[in-house]
Amino acid sequence: MKRSIIASLLFLLPLFAVCQEKLTVTVHPGVELFTIVQILADQYPKPNPSAYTTEVMAYFEKYKDHPAVKKAASFKQVYTDMVELGWCMSDFPNIKIHEPDSDINWYKFNGKENTLEYIKLCRDFFNDTKFWDFYQQHIPRYTKWGNELKLKVDSGQYIKNLEDFYKYKADAKWYICIDPLNSWGSHAIMTKTLNPQFSDLLVYNTGYFNRNGKADADPVFEFRDFENLVWHEGSHVYINALISKYQKQIDEMEYLFNKDDDGMKRNNIGTWRYCFDENMVRSITAALYKKYRTERLYKRQIAKEILSDFIYVDELTPFIYTNYLNSNKYKDFADFFPQVLKFLKEKHPAKPVR
Repeated sequence: MKRSIIASLLFLLPLFAVCQEKLTVTVHPGVELFTIVQILADQYPKPNPSAYTTEVMAYFEKYKDHPAVKKAASFKQVYTDMVELGWCMSDFPNIKIHEPDSDINWYKFNGKENTLEYIKLCRDFFNDTKFWDFYQQHIPRYTKWGNELKLKVDSGQYIKNLEDFYKYKADAKWYICIDPLNSWGSHAIMTKTLNPQFSDLLVYNTGYFNRNGKADADPVFEFRDFENLVWHEGSHVYINALISKYQKQIDEMEYLFNKDDDGMKRNNIGTWRYCFDENMVRSITAALYKKYRTERLYKRQIAKEILSDFIYVDELTPFIYTNYLNSNKYKDFADFFPQVLKFLKEKHPAKPVR
C-alpha cells in the first residue's frame, strides 16, 4: 500500500511541476510602488493591519511631499486598480517605461500627458526613496507568501482542468500579484494593453483582507475567483487560433450579434467576432463550473452571464458539456469546434432576405 502511494506521488510530480512553471505568485515591484504612492496621496483604501503595513509606513511616510505623491493627489479620478500602471515598468531596478499605445482608461480619466508624467514621477519616487533597497530586503518574505499561496492555487488544479478540457497545448501563463497593502479586493490586469512585452501573461491581483489583522504579524493571502481567471482568460488563449481559422464561418453568423443590448454596451463589445469570442469562453467556463464546482455555483455562473446579455451561454454551455466534456467522440476541442458553429447556425438560422 505504501509503495503504491509513493508511486502515485511520483506520477503526479511532473504534472505538478508543469503547473508550477505556468504560475508565478509574488509581490510585483511596479504594483507595490504605485500602491505605496497612492496610499501616501490618500488615494487608496487604508491597508489592513500587519507587520508589513507597519514597516511600509515607517519607511515611506516621510516622502508624503514627493512630486509623485502630489501628482496622484491632484488627479480627479483615481481608482484602486490604477496601481496596474506598475506593469508599464520593466527591467527593475534600472526601470524602463513603456508608454501604452492604446486608449487606456487612465488616459481617459486623467489625460494621456498627465498619466505619462505620473508614471515618470513614480520612477523618480523609486530612485529617490531607494525603493529597491526596501523591496530587496523583503524578498524572502515575498517568496514565502508567494509559495504558500501557490500551493493553495495548485491544489485546486484549475490549470490542469483547463488543459484536460482542451487536450492540446497553448502558451498560457498566469501571474498572481500578491498585494500586501490591498485591503479592497481582487481583479484581473490586462497587461496586453499596458505593456506588450507582458502580453503572454494572464495577471490577477489579490490582497490581504483580514481587517482584524495584527500589526506585528505577517499577512496571509487568499485567492478569490481564481478559477474564473484560469478558465476564462486561459480559454481566450486556447481558442484564439480557432477563431482565426474559422473566421469566415463565424462572420457569416454576424446576424446573431445582439449589439443593442445593455450588456454589450456595458462591456464595450462592438463587433460580432468579439461577442462570439466572449460567449464561447464564458460557455466553456460555465461548463467547467458544472464539472468541477457545485451545482449552485454553476447556476450562479450561468445567471450572471445571462444578466450581462451573453445570451448564447445558456444554450452553448449544455451543448459543450454534453457533447464534448462528457464524451470521448472528439480527440480535442479543436476537433469539436466546428460542431459548435454548426449548432449555432442550426439553432438560429438566418432569416431569408426578401
